[in-house]
Amino acid sequence: MVLLWNCWNNRNNFIFRGKEEEATVIWERASTLSKEFRICNLLKEPLLSPSSQTKKWDKPPKGFVKINFDATVSDNRTGYGAIVRDDEGFVLSGGGGFIDRCMSVQEAECLAFEESIQLATKINIKGDVLFETDNAGLVNKWNNWADDITTIGARIKNALLLLKILIRPI
Repeated sequence: MVLLWNCWNNRNNFIFRGKEEEATVIWERASTLSKEFRICNLLKEPLLSPSSQTKKWDKPPKGFVKINFDATVSDNRTGYGAIVRDDEGFVLSGGGGFIDRCMSVQEAECLAFEESIQLATKINIKGDVLFETDNAGLVNKWNNWADDITTIGARIKNALLLLKILIRPI
């Protein structure tokens, strides 16, 4: 990678500055940078851990139901899904679908949230429910829904109101 990067820099220097270096100079520079990089990695703690951690699903607290939802966006198609599990990890329900429309990731995640609420009402969940997503942007909007004036913020506000009415009736 270091060699390719140095070749790319040499190409850019030739195109934009009219300067071109010999192949041996490029090779020596790449070799030196690579050695320095290896030495630096030996002396300092790496930014990313070399061991990959396996993330596992955590059960909800006793008496709760957990609904995990997610979405994916690709070209002109959006997919979403949700799974409902009880406090023992038993799958109560699940669902998902596709929409032939391109949308932002946050909009797709919001759609998955809305669909997961519909799924909860379909199977008549009443009481303590935890919703879980891996989308930090949606979680931030969720946590600040009262002050959020964006379209996604309005959708989250409506979803939370629906959630309050359907799952936790007064």
